[in-house]
Amino acid sequence: MDYFLFGLVIAGILKSCNGTAGNRTLPYNKQLHEDLFSRYGTTSVRPVRDNSLPVEVRFFYKPFILSEFDEQNQRLSVVGSLYMGWTDEFLVWEPADYGGVHRFSVRAKDIWFPDITAYERLDPGTAMANVFEPYAIVHSNGHIDYYDRTELTVYCRLEMTLFPFDTQRCKVAFTSYSYDSDQFALEYANSTAAMENVFDPNGVWRLDHIEVEQIEKMYLCCASPFVEVHYTLIMQRIGNFYVYSIWIPSCLLSSMILAVFVMHPNSGEKVSLSVSNVLAFVLFQQIVVGSMPRSGDDSPVIVAFFSAMIAISCLSVLASAVVLRVYHHDPRKPVPRIFRWICLRPKHDRERESASVLTRNTDQVGNDENGHHDLGSPTKGYDNIIRNDTVDDPPLRYNGPTEISISDIETIRTSRQNREETDWMILALMMDKVFLAIAVFALLGTLAYCGISYIVLVQ
Repeated sequence: MDYFLFGLVIAGILKSCNGTAGNRTLPYNKQLHEDLFSRYGTTSVRPVRDNSLPVEVRFFYKPFILSEFDEQNQRLSVVGSLYMGWTDEFLVWEPADYGGVHRFSVRAKDIWFPDITAYERLDPGTAMANVFEPYAIVHSNGHIDYYDRTELTVYCRLEMTLFPFDTQRCKVAFTSYSYDSDQFALEYANSTAAMENVFDPNGVWRLDHIEVEQIEKMYLCCASPFVEVHYTLIMQRIGNFYVYSIWIPSCLLSSMILAVFVMHPNSGEKVSLSVSNVLAFVLFQQIVVGSMPRSGDDSPVIVAFFSAMIAISCLSVLASAVVLRVYHHDPRKPVPRIFRWICLRPKHDRERESASVLTRNTDQVGNDENGHHDLGSPTKGYDNIIRNDTVDDPPLRYNGPTEISISDIETIRTSRQNREETDWMILALMMDKVFLAIAVFALLGTLAYCGISYIVLVQ
């Protein structure tokens, strides 16, 4: 019997030694994981032992790549670094009991996780999506650090008044959807890492700076306020592309409106040049409008510029048609008196010219045997007043004999018609000058309006 009892004692000792050796060969981090999560429980319960206390969560989001800015739909996609830190009171251990293990990594879905998301988020899926399964770092005192690289697509209300020299302010509000301030104490982690600007300009936009504000906001659904961290991304457009591709060509094209009125009516290209200007400005306007959101709250200065240029170009087409109509007017009809008095030569100069034409014709004939002027085939009974076919011109008086040839009458009439034709041409050229002055004033006024608007709105 004594030998039997002695054998049992020896067997127990050996078994105990083998079990201890086996536990020592098990990695401490695995043993720690098994010990902690065997009693962790559900992940939907807040990790506090006193349910009346809130979970304090430190948070920051640091953007570093602008992946897309859909200006028409006002969608901003930013790739950035996300950080959240909190304390889980159920994940605490003594490092000395586990071979000096101070921390280990665990999948985020295996622990309680803050449901922080952005109000303006547009893309579907989870609030913090990653192509890889995210992990959190658990420390021995229960503190958890979570880092993630995530792409955030949010709605950004654009202000396009100063396009293409505009600065946009895109606001993103981060908060918890499930917990109010009594259960969830969200705090902005104001650290050097959080304030570091690592944003990479994409050639169109550069990040000027970031404004961060932490507020408490009340909602009708709940008795306690919700804590929100508001990020405002101030981004400035790099407008060199638009200056060289839109503004400079548009200003040069504006000078072509003046060329319409400088061009002589006989060139035959006034109307075609005017129509070409209209089409060019309409094309530029469509290019600009196509890159802007459909919004009626603000009116971009550049759109007002193109609208004014299209209006001036359309009026130049109408003015060119009027000038050509006047230039090629029927010479048998006289120029109205008002235009004669304003634009053409004085009345007595025209009478003197008409009288000189008659004198030149009568001086070329001799006298017959009766002492009368022989003007060829005589016309008896013709009054000594030779009248024109029009009522606007004064009569031509001839103090000589009453016999005058028909050819001289036709000569005088032809001279008057030629003079009327010349007057219509002079009137058309004067109208071109007036329209040119109006166009110069309109162009300078439009450019001054755009320049002053940019200066005032920027300030």
